Amino acid sequence: MIAITKRLFLLSPLMMLAGKAFARQQAQFDTPPVIDEAAFRAVTAKSIDAYILPAYGTLKQSTAVLAKVLAESCKAPSATPSAEVTAAFEAVLLAWAGVDFFRFGPIAEQGRHERFSFLPDPHGTGARQLRKILAEPDPALLQPGAVAKLSAAVQGLPVLESLLWASESATESLDYRCQLAVRIAENLDAIAAETLEGWTKADGWKALMLSPGGSNIVYRDVTEPVVEILKSIGVGALQLRDQRLLPALGKSFDAAKPARGVFVRSGMTLPYLRASAVAIGNLVQDSDLLSLAPKEQTALKAETDTALTTFETSLDVGDDWTKALQTKASYDKLRVGFDVLKKVEDIYNYSFPVAAGISPGFNALDGD
Repeated sequence: MIAITKRLFLLSPLMMLAGKAFARQQAQFDTPPVIDEAAFRAVTAKSIDAYILPAYGTLKQSTAVLAKVLAESCKAPSATPSAEVTAAFEAVLLAWAGVDFFRFGPIAEQGRHERFSFLPDPHGTGARQLRKILAEPDPALLQPGAVAKLSAAVQGLPVLESLLWASESATESLDYRCQLAVRIAENLDAIAAETLEGWTKADGWKALMLSPGGSNIVYRDVTEPVVEILKSIGVGALQLRDQRLLPALGKSFDAAKPARGVFVRSGMTLPYLRASAVAIGNLVQDSDLLSLAPKEQTALKAETDTALTTFETSLDVGDDWTKALQTKASYDKLRVGFDVLKKVEDIYNYSFPVAAGISPGFNALDGD
């Protein structure tokens, strides 16, 4: 179904218009760039072997540890997570930051991305559903696999964070909360396992990306797998700007809402944002994507490095996200980081595609 949807999407009138716009951009070249098929295949292979598979492997390892550590901790439930549980949760969150901008492949199937981390959640759907679950504890939800049948909003990282870092006024049974947290962690581990297997099995997504054309109805030529990687970088930058930072920053310092940041309860907002930016840079580096624009490679790399470094520097506002947004100087610093992400978007939505002779089309967040 995903393959058919993707093919219809590529053939949509909007894509045709995008193609015409790209053609006008290409008109500036006396000689349009020639597609080097071997170079494109090499970038696809490097993207998968050097970045994608190791990143999903790290995610699977971290979810397995979290599920094990949580199960052990529930032998003596506590209102606050132990150091071991905290470290395991943080490891999963940072590993997720390394892949959460991928909106293709196995993670895009069966709602896995949303089930792993239901963000953004502007209407507080997850919190509302969790309150209902805790107000009316159902032992059936503690059965293996039961969580996977619930709404995506209560299957993943945000709701697990809420369970682990409960408010002091929580009156629900600590044992029930803890056991529910274990089941959610096991669900995360199952999703991570399914995703990794979806990449590595004989007829999996790696095979699809490495063998475009012919009977492959997902990728028709060597450029399309590379476009997936390219769009992921754009998604990463846009996601950081519009879904992770903007809801909290608001339009001005006076309109800032720290609580609308991501993973605030666990104190992981800033580490998560930093890890997300590092992941984008690592994907660019490990995939060797910029080699497809040899004449502009050095300049584009320098622009990318400068923008991402500026963003990471903007996060140096202390360890307390809430306090940072209550201080004008720190707020202004974060705003610089917000603004510079647009530069990353421009590089990978416009400058690089034109130099490489490819059209990125629309990404998974367009229209959100």
